[in-house]
Parts: sequence; C-alpha cells; structure tokens
Amino acid sequence: MYAKISKKGQVTIPKVIREKLKIEKEGGVLFLMEDDVVKLKGIPAEPVDRLAGSLNKYAEKYVPLDKIRQRIKGKIADEAAKEGLSD
Repeated sequence: MYAKISKKGQVTIPKVIREKLKIEKEGGVLFLMEDDVVKLKGIPAEPVDRLAGSLNKYAEKYVPLDKIRQRIKGKIADEAAKEGLSD
C-alpha cells in the first residue's frame, strides 16, 4: 500500500493496516528498523487505559506550582542563612 507523506512528515496509516495492528483508537506505533526496512508494530491503547487512575493511592494531593516554588525559595533562603550567605 502507498501513503503520501505530508509537509510535516506525517503519514496516515490505512484503515486496513490499523485494524490488523489493532490500533483503531488512540493506540501507538513502534517503528522497527532492520537495515533499510522499516516495520511497524501496533501498540493498542487498551492496556494503558486499564492503568488509568491505578496510582491514585500513591499520589499526594495536588499542590499548585506557585506554592512549590515558594517552598523551594524558602528552603534556599534557609540554607543560605545557615551558611551565612544572607548578608
């Protein structure tokens, strides 16, 4: 099968091939190079979807970025004060 490359270097994988590789929805493609031949391996999205939210019990509560920056600045200031660099 032939597929044209866009100006951005993109190629649409024909539907028949997407179905065969089982990457119809949000899956991925792994490019395998062997000499001057490129092979595609389909990576279905399904296994990844099953993992969504599985790490919630390990996640800390959301902390806004500005609060994190304030904490870091505070720690830097504390270290500088301990070393006598605040003058």
